[in-house]
Order: sequence, then structure tokens, then C-alpha cells
Amino acid sequence: MKRLVITLVLAGVLLIALAAPASASTAVWHPRMVAAFSAGDYGAFLEGLAADSHGKLFGSLTKWGYASEDGSIAESNIGEVWRVAQNGNKHLVATMDLSPNAMLLGVAVDRGDRVYVATYDFGDPASIGSSIFRVGPGSAMTKVVALPQGAMPNGIAFHGGRLYITDSAFGAVWRVRPSGDVVTLDAPWFEDALLAGGDPTTDPTKTGIGANGLAFRGDRAYVSVADYGRIVRIPVRDDGSPGTPRVICERPKLVTADGIAFDALGRLWIATNAGTTGGSPGGALYRLSPSGALRQIADDPGWLNYPTMPVFGTTKSTLHTLFIANGAYWGFDDGSAPDIRALPVGIPGLPLF
Repeated sequence: MKRLVITLVLAGVLLIALAAPASASTAVWHPRMVAAFSAGDYGAFLEGLAADSHGKLFGSLTKWGYASEDGSIAESNIGEVWRVAQNGNKHLVATMDLSPNAMLLGVAVDRGDRVYVATYDFGDPASIGSSIFRVGPGSAMTKVVALPQGAMPNGIAFHGGRLYITDSAFGAVWRVRPSGDVVTLDAPWFEDALLAGGDPTTDPTKTGIGANGLAFRGDRAYVSVADYGRIVRIPVRDDGSPGTPRVICERPKLVTADGIAFDALGRLWIATNAGTTGGSPGGALYRLSPSGALRQIADDPGWLNYPTMPVFGTTKSTLHTLFIANGAYWGFDDGSAPDIRALPVGIPGLPLF
């Protein structure tokens, strides 16, 4: 019933938006601080963000432990999953020991409001492995998906009852139906050079980060490719197999593209970890129209700090709000801490289910 109410409200707001669409070039953006997090002793990183059907936000935070400059010693990385209410009240839902070399990445919520989070283990050998964990019941973290050594699960999203997972290291997308047991994956659903990252050993402008953000519009998956500022569209055929990929946008200003989210008009909102002015803290937000027109919403405005994920509100009072996770990846160097901002954008998000 709740999702039906949201759909009816969405339809009404959509009609208003179609009659008088907002212009990003004339809009004045006033983001509100929703919640701030502690950076701890060695910095912290907020990567994933998702909303459940009740409007609660779930964020994945990694608190970095001590690491020696030469990389020979690393310890005490701690993963935290936080639940944040619309009024900013936050509650620590679960914690995980990620030592010595792991971190939390994407977050997704399924139809039953169950929360999933990705872990990336960059150690060799790996300790906990690159995996997907289900959060709960209580504060439990249960592994439900195991990926191969070297995989980097990043953006995660549900579509058609299955969980899709971008892989920033292999340039791929994995697909799985989570169950009560651990599902071990050995072959990606889709792998292509269009999703691959650059090689930092031959091109210092690249970081080796390929497929990153993930969002669905109808039966089409959209993937952001960080190193190339590229948005790739992949059809999902009736039999579940991937169709022919197509690059729908590739711009230098979209390099470091991370999380993405659709609004009700089919426009794709794109967060980039870095802006173009060199400002600090840095980051940018763009909006891509269905026709391929790219509009800058904010570029190093001062309130973006390595933004990682845009998420639309899911309740009547937050449908027109875009929540943005500020990762603060460079917090150990500049003293900043992660936070979540709320940006009124005048249009609801595209329903996820």
C-alpha cells in the first residue's frame, strides 16, 4: 500500500514538473546538512547510500586504520553501516572488522527493505574477500555472495529480483539472486572493454577504476565508467541476457564519475568525485537528459566533498529531494569528515521497483 501511495504522489508531482520544468541554469541550490560522521583517528570514507521504502537512508562507512607509508603494515579498518532518518538522527546498524585491507562500497535495498553492502578486499591474500553481505537481523552481517580474488564490487542495485554488481577492477557487471546460502560467482553477467578502467602504469591520468555507478531505467542498465567519464547503457533482454552496449555520453568533466540516479523525467544525475576548478573540498554534480544533453548542477561549490552517491527520497515529504553522500576520501589529509546533504531539486526520483 505504501508503494502505491508513493506512486500516486509521484504521478501528481510529475505532471507539475512536466508543465513547468525547473532550469538548472537558473536554479539556486541550497543543500541542507542531514548528518555528519566522525573521521576517527585516520580518516573515514562514506561510499554507499540507499533509501528504503520508509525514507530511511543507509550508508556504508569505512573508518581507516593505521597504515605505514610503505604499505607493509595495515590494521584496524572498521566498516560501519548507518541508518539515517529524515531529521538527521542516525543509528549504527552494524559493524565489521575489515582488517587489514578491506573497505565497504555500494549499498542497495531490496523490495523487502533488506539492506545489502559490498566489501572490497584489496589485500593479497585477501582476508574477508570481495563480497556482498546482507545486513541483519539485528547487527549481523551475513555473507551472501562471494566474488573472485581481485574483483572490486562497487555499485550495486536490484532489478527484476536480482542483484547487479559493477566491478571496477574487471570492467564487468555481475548478476545474482541472493539466497540464504553463500553464492560463489565465477563468470560475470557482462564484461566489455567499454567498462574497463585505464592503466595507471602507462597513463598517469588513470586510476584503474572502470565500471562504478549503476542505475536502471526500465530494462536497461546504466553504468558510469570513472576513468573515462563515460556512461554506458546495457539492455537487459527478456531472457535475462545482456544486449549490445552503447555509450550514451563521454565527457572529460565526467572523469571520476561515481554514483548515478534517475529522476522521474528520465534524467540521470551523476556525482563525480572531483570537480574541474581544483577547489577543495571538491566534487561535482551533473544531470544528463534522455537526449544526451549534459548540464552542470554544481562544480566545486564548497558543499561537495568527494561525492560518491546521489539518492532520491522515497516518502511524500522527500520525493523532490536528492540526498548526496559526501565521501571525504581525502579526510586524513585535509581534516574533513563524511556527511550527507539534502538538495531540493523539484522533481522526484524514478521508482526503483
